[in-house]
Amino acid sequence: MEEKDRMRKIIRFLTLLVLTVSLLAQNETPVITEVDMEPLPAPVKRYLRYTKTVGKPFVKRVELTQSGQMKLKRNADWIPLKAKQWYSIPEVAFEWRGWVKAAPLFHVKATDFYDDGVGSLKIRLWGFIPMGTAEGPEISEGELMRFLSEIIWFPPAMLGENITWAAINDTAARATISDGELEVSGDFHFGPDGRFTAFTAQRYADRGDGEFQLADWYAPVSEYEDFNDWYLPSQGSAVWLFEDGDYEYIRLKIEAITLE
Repeated sequence: MEEKDRMRKIIRFLTLLVLTVSLLAQNETPVITEVDMEPLPAPVKRYLRYTKTVGKPFVKRVELTQSGQMKLKRNADWIPLKAKQWYSIPEVAFEWRGWVKAAPLFHVKATDFYDDGVGSLKIRLWGFIPMGTAEGPEISEGELMRFLSEIIWFPPAMLGENITWAAINDTAARATISDGELEVSGDFHFGPDGRFTAFTAQRYADRGDGEFQLADWYAPVSEYEDFNDWYLPSQGSAVWLFEDGDYEYIRLKIEAITLE
């Protein structure tokens, strides 16, 4: 009788052990491997290694905390900026909220938004008095371009099925992102070690009075930092390369990044 009881206990223990291992295997989060990166151009692979992405999980949500400066016009003074930004992956959506102090009693909140193929930019005085809204096909396309340029902060998105890559040379690759009926392309530039250096593309610029102009857009990065064992760009800027002169309109520093 004692022998039968002991066997029953052993069988129960082994059954529980098998169930536990099975549940753990089902809940295990997939991680990025060299095999996953095989279809990518060589410089993009090097970037994923440089940023310590290999061995990390795929991400669905990203949050950025930013500080920096903005110029509301080309010849205007730089004004301080603080911002938060949220991304959703792989459905391609983001929201950016920036606060600038244009004058002692003049606080402006700007919201950049993209979701389900539609983008918009809204500006409010003190956060609640509407000052202007930019919408339309050129804005939506520009916001999708912005999302593409910013996947440098969440590199697993580079493996998304909605992005296709084509090698330009050993230090550059062109990415095309599709979202519904929208599709945009831009070029990622890297150093020989895989360090991303700049994004270039043609993007619609709002020149005022509802006039949009397709212009060269340049977004370089200058510094990198370790964010919870991800080695990612921490400082950069964005510049319009107009025929009548360059317009650098934002300088950003990433204070914190959360990838989930």
